[in-house]
Amino acid sequence: MRYTLLFVVFAAIVGCRSHRQVSAAFPRVAYVQAETLDLSEDNVAVSMGGYGSSMAYDASDSCFYLLTDRGPNVDGTQPESKVFPVPGYSPTIGRFRLHGDSLVLVGKIVLCESDGTPFNGLPNSRGDGITGETGYDLKGVAIENNARGIDPEGLAMAPDGTFWVSDEYGPFIMQFDRTGRLIREIKPSHGLPAYFAKRRPNRGMEGLAISRDGTKLYGIMQSPLYLPDASTKGLSVNNRIVEIDLCGDSVREYLYRMDSPGNVVSEIICMDDTTLLVLERDDKFPKNGQGVKRVYRVDLRGASDIAGDTIEMLSAEELQLHDIIPLGKQLFVDILEEVPAYSHDKPEGIDMIGDSILCIINDDDFGITVSGDGKYLPKTNAEGGLDKTEIYFIPVSMRSAI
Repeated sequence: MRYTLLFVVFAAIVGCRSHRQVSAAFPRVAYVQAETLDLSEDNVAVSMGGYGSSMAYDASDSCFYLLTDRGPNVDGTQPESKVFPVPGYSPTIGRFRLHGDSLVLVGKIVLCESDGTPFNGLPNSRGDGITGETGYDLKGVAIENNARGIDPEGLAMAPDGTFWVSDEYGPFIMQFDRTGRLIREIKPSHGLPAYFAKRRPNRGMEGLAISRDGTKLYGIMQSPLYLPDASTKGLSVNNRIVEIDLCGDSVREYLYRMDSPGNVVSEIICMDDTTLLVLERDDKFPKNGQGVKRVYRVDLRGASDIAGDTIEMLSAEELQLHDIIPLGKQLFVDILEEVPAYSHDKPEGIDMIGDSILCIINDDDFGITVSGDGKYLPKTNAEGGLDKTEIYFIPVSMRSAI
């Protein structure tokens, strides 16, 4: 559902990257415009946008920078297989401006190697970041990936205007310049503890944030690590937030306790030096307004550094016995309460405009899904319409502090 009612909000501080005074009007919800590609073979339209994996608002140019993931894909009929209708797709950061109740694309930043070679989104068959998946084209032919594939999920804009992107395949944390060329990379055993490579496939580093001064990165995994092994799958609620000092290369880790082992974490943003926001959700469309789509505020103060510890299967009582203190956690926004008509399954990105407006974007999976026999279908939302990427703007200036 699209709302046209405008509300006027005043922000005393604009974003984590600017302290300029601003007064601006935002719609309750804005639709993210996208081109479409017709897959006539299966009679569905792929939305060649898909800009819903993460977002960053830049107050200096009043633009929204929206991140795609690895590109259009659906589960194949074979185990651990994915079908890619556009195998040559390159993950991209889109630059958007708000016009009325629509976000209009005004520029693209294709993510590239340092030499300018574009990344693709295909599973890697060798080197770091192997998930065990096999990619196929629409004709069922296995795709040989001769370049490097990335699956970007988290986006943070540094004060110097460069972009930091977290990738699920590695997980990798990658810094790009304003043209999209790779500058720096952090990965397991090279800036990240080696055990981060034990991420659950397709559940890698989903969220990424940067401190106001640009000296620290905060990354959060979508699901708990496979520590000590895959027996944690579907059972553990003990997730990790990693803090990376970009000046001194030191690493700390914090324990984020999820509400349920069936939930996932989709995003993290930095509010100040001690406070983060975390987006936690289930993977279902809301039914009769019921579901889990929540933003929590977490407090770093007093939380234990769990770097090097295997904590994934510890209960709350066992954590106490080991003197491990999880992050303080408080509900900030329940999306389904704030937006009763919310119809998306995957809110995946959040950002703040000043201290006054919380922005929430959903991933529409390029508007496609797949049937049990491997046929493409339009992805429909809870209202029965085509699932599209939208940004909701929620005023939050009166929220109490922790």
